[in-house]
Amino acid sequence: MKKYLCLCFAVLLCGCAGMQKQKSVELEGNPTTGYSWICAMSREGVIRELSSEYVAHRAARGIVGSGGKFVFSFKAVAPGDVELVFSYLRAWEKETPALKTVVYKATVDSRKNLKLIPE
Repeated sequence: MKKYLCLCFAVLLCGCAGMQKQKSVELEGNPTTGYSWICAMSREGVIRELSSEYVAHRAARGIVGSGGKFVFSFKAVAPGDVELVFSYLRAWEKETPALKTVVYKATVDSRKNLKLIPE
């Protein structure tokens, strides 16, 4: 039993340490309107985008187009700072400015721990 508890604790510690190296940003949106969130980084090599996906909110049966959230996941690559600019726009409307813009500062320390701070 003691070995089992030690193993569980070790797994928990490793899991927590790994969580600091990877973070995500969630932004409300509704792709049925034609809008989606696009992420631009001020420079490369500090963090890497692992994934971006849309997750619909749970809605009553038969309800479509109720919206949800766009989830962007990032991983620390090297120490440094980078600015993330998220723009809510219709990609095909080249001359139209973004409907919304959200900016985050990403900071990676020497141990590759990642912090995402909204500005």
